[in-house]
Amino acid sequence: MKKTFKFLLSLGLSLSLVGCATLDRESCLTADWELIGFNDGVVGRSAERLEQHREACSDYGIVPQMEEYLQGYDRGIVRYCTATNGYKRARAGQAYPQACSANLFPDFERGFELGGEAFEQVDRLKRANKELQRLRKQQRADEREVSEKRDQLIADGISSDQRAGLLLDIDELQQQIADRSRQIKKHKNKVGMERRYLRQLEADLRQQL
Repeated sequence: MKKTFKFLLSLGLSLSLVGCATLDRESCLTADWELIGFNDGVVGRSAERLEQHREACSDYGIVPQMEEYLQGYDRGIVRYCTATNGYKRARAGQAYPQACSANLFPDFERGFELGGEAFEQVDRLKRANKELQRLRKQQRADEREVSEKRDQLIADGISSDQRAGLLLDIDELQQQIADRSRQIKKHKNKVGMERRYLRQLEADLRQQL
């Protein structure tokens, strides 16, 4: 789990460096900087977003009101950096937001770590499902091939050697199908087990939020 947590944290730090134009001319001219700060904070953006606003508005001769922005931002970020949001973000495999620093928002970090545990179990369930679907797809393909070869057995002009080859192929395919049927049953049980474990795990984790 620690590896997952560290990866999502590092991803969050790297993504925070990506920027773009944040406000157009009209938004800059009519800006309510406290509201803009609140809106940035409540969705978990870094306070460094203000510098992006500054760059966007510099083309129009507008300078952001830092104090007003930060007042709004502080109110917004407190609403975002909660244990519940940390859990949801990590469970979805999203990066750790730079804005929710662990020293300021320990509850968010705790929720994020718990969500990371859920994320790993979600991933195990997805992989089990993917393998089950792969087996089922191969099973359908082999069953179609058996049907095609049986049709070839009754085709006109087939030689005894060709018939013998087809019968051998059909026998091998049927053996593969039988073996795979056992694998499919095993993986269905595994998927069910992983799904039940995820439900129980999440119930336990949410109690710790």
